[in-house]
Amino acid sequence: MIKSFIQNSAIYAIATVLTRGISILLVPIYTRYITPAEYGVIDYFMILASIINLTIALEISQAVARYFQDATNDEEKSSYVSTAFLFTLIVYLLYFVISFLFASPLANLFLDDSTMTSLFIIASGAIATNGVFYFVQNQLKFGIRPKATAIVSIINVLVLSCVAIYLLVVVGMKVESIFIAQIIANIVSSIIAIYLSRKNYAVMFMYSKFKEMISFSYPLVFSGVAVFVASMVDRMAIKDLLGLEELGIYGIAYRFASIAGLVMVGFQSSLIPLVYKHYKEPNTPSDISKIFNVFCIFALFVVAGSILFSKEMIVLFTTEAFYSSANLIALLVLVVFFSNMYIFAPGIGIAKKTKLTAMITITSAILNTILNYTLIPIFGVSGASYATLISAISAFLLYTVLAYKYYPIPYKTKELVLSFILVLVCSYGVLNMFSEINLLSIIVKTIYLLLIGIFISFLLIEKEYLEKIKLKFKRAF
Repeated sequence: MIKSFIQNSAIYAIATVLTRGISILLVPIYTRYITPAEYGVIDYFMILASIINLTIALEISQAVARYFQDATNDEEKSSYVSTAFLFTLIVYLLYFVISFLFASPLANLFLDDSTMTSLFIIASGAIATNGVFYFVQNQLKFGIRPKATAIVSIINVLVLSCVAIYLLVVVGMKVESIFIAQIIANIVSSIIAIYLSRKNYAVMFMYSKFKEMISFSYPLVFSGVAVFVASMVDRMAIKDLLGLEELGIYGIAYRFASIAGLVMVGFQSSLIPLVYKHYKEPNTPSDISKIFNVFCIFALFVVAGSILFSKEMIVLFTTEAFYSSANLIALLVLVVFFSNMYIFAPGIGIAKKTKLTAMITITSAILNTILNYTLIPIFGVSGASYATLISAISAFLLYTVLAYKYYPIPYKTKELVLSFILVLVCSYGVLNMFSEINLLSIIVKTIYLLLIGIFISFLLIEKEYLEKIKLKFKRAF
């Protein structure tokens, strides 16, 4: 499994570097044509998109992920995929029709401004097409087709970028340009994804398969709502308590923090399908632990880098209006990691105990809501980062403990905790000593980053692999 994981994750990582890299390069353009308040509007629609995409399709794509690899033949696989896709297509079409018919009152309800009716309709189209694209893209992942998934992802971001730049810079449109670009990109890339996986699609709807998948996925609807609350309540609370300008600044910080996804996506995209395929094999728990150790090395390296160089990134890529977001990036990088590390505790999914998933995410959502509305009035926008990080860590720990009961993983717990504490304490210590942006500061922080990366690698990599590395090094010299 490890060999397949390395090959697949490398492909996903390259694709993610390209797509996220393009997205980051767009930030200087966006911040020069869109104000912080307008960025706040985009982020607010992202909140709406998250809750809609997590709920209205009843998380049926997650059921496809679980049952696809257990299907005995191509016909049975096609029946799962086709049934779920037809259901997804219908519910998103209904969503858009309702949004179109009631655009004015809905715009007034969600945006407090009925004059934004046209923008609301366009954004609803982007949300609907994104939901369909999410399904067909995931189907390529479930079929363990990393190259096809990478191609579709790159096409999506390239089309989006080209259209958005044209509408912003040439045509002179504002916020609506981003959503129009998303609609076009989602449609083009969805058609390509369906073509690449065409043997899994047919014009059929099997009620028996639908019932089976829904029985697995319906608890995930409640979990989806809770995930939305846990991951988005920070932005909702900022809007309510501080306003759209602060939300825009927080949103920029989150966009830079999403660079952490360069580490996460490669692991997440390749690991889950492989675990469902190989979980019955005796070596799989040990393989998962080894993969988790490698992930933590990369993750802690990124965390240390975000602590040390957030200020430089913000100054380089944005304008002065967004400089205050630099203090938030490292905390939000940790949030991104802890919110997604549940993939290394697959016991609940393997055992099909999706009600436990719902319980964990609901608990996390309640905790995050309480903490955000408590800490933001005290610490301002930083309070949202503290609150979200605490709830993300709590959810990950709860998920790991409960999953261990159904599928034990031999984690190197002591070494992992020691590495985490060491990186945080040392990195913030170096930052306090070299906080100014100058050549000496950059050199010192870069040397430290390399050293801490080497140290945690020796701490977490298995001894047998270290011996192999030493042996190869001696032979080379």
